[in-house]
Amino acid sequence: MSYDLKIKQAYQIIKPYIRETPLLYSDFLSQATGNDVYLKCENLQITHAFKIRGAIHKVLSAPEGEIKNKTLVTASGGNHGLAVARAALVLGAKSLIFLPKTTPGVKIEAIRRMGGRVELFGNVWDESNEQAMIWGQRDDFCYIHPFDDESIIQGQATVAFEILRQLNNVDIIMASVGGGGLISGIAQYAKAKHSEIKVFGVETRGADSMSQSIQADRLVTLPCIASKAESLGAKRVTERTFQIVRKYVDTLFMVADEEAVQDQMTILLEEKLWVELASSCVVSAYQKFAAPHFKNKKVVIVLCGGNAPLNFKHNHEE
Repeated sequence: MSYDLKIKQAYQIIKPYIRETPLLYSDFLSQATGNDVYLKCENLQITHAFKIRGAIHKVLSAPEGEIKNKTLVTASGGNHGLAVARAALVLGAKSLIFLPKTTPGVKIEAIRRMGGRVELFGNVWDESNEQAMIWGQRDDFCYIHPFDDESIIQGQATVAFEILRQLNNVDIIMASVGGGGLISGIAQYAKAKHSEIKVFGVETRGADSMSQSIQADRLVTLPCIASKAESLGAKRVTERTFQIVRKYVDTLFMVADEEAVQDQMTILLEEKLWVELASSCVVSAYQKFAAPHFKNKKVVIVLCGGNAPLNFKHNHEE
């Protein structure tokens, strides 16, 4: 079966449980850079992040015996955990979500409201994941990996399926890279449909395990996550996503946290959209690396999530 057909089937499976997110034309970015720039607003998705696509596809396409009457267990920086909790509700099942202790409270509370049981373990996703995998070996639990799973990746590829249905003649698609599930799905589908489409991935400095692995031509484990973009915080990607990115992604870019923070506010002020640093870093990379080399192109920037804490400080004069 072609990859195109696989993703069409995946989309039909998940369609009743997700939101077809808008593709919004950005006057600000278009006028500033000389391209036609569109924002794929997964921050407006159910659960406010793209992760619900992969999680729903995983649980609804899995063999019945794999998940029936089991508690879904996973580890997450927050968004995948929220997606698994939502998927458990669809199944009428329970969920257990392991999160790093550094997870923003807004994500923890969202998972709990969704019915998920939260356990804080470790300081980074990799440590939380080790614990989740231990629980996943129990008979009454089903472990769901956030990105090292073909069914998850196919679910994430439906982001590109929607993009290419919403807009003709796309030249460039840009998305962030954490463990690599989103960019793997997008790149495979985009290249399967139109091989000339450029696909660019973006990481933040200190959460650049994919870039370092590509440069070394082997999997590299970061000593720590030194980035504020916590949802990109995988110290090590997997062989699966590493090989897909190496084959299908044209270029990986890296930006500093400070740039992502600045453009988080730019997106809020100019587009009236609140996004995570994992989203705003793509806008930073577009302006810094892609825009100077491309003109009169149709560019799609994926805003992967909007579950970011609000930390506005108001100064009041006496």
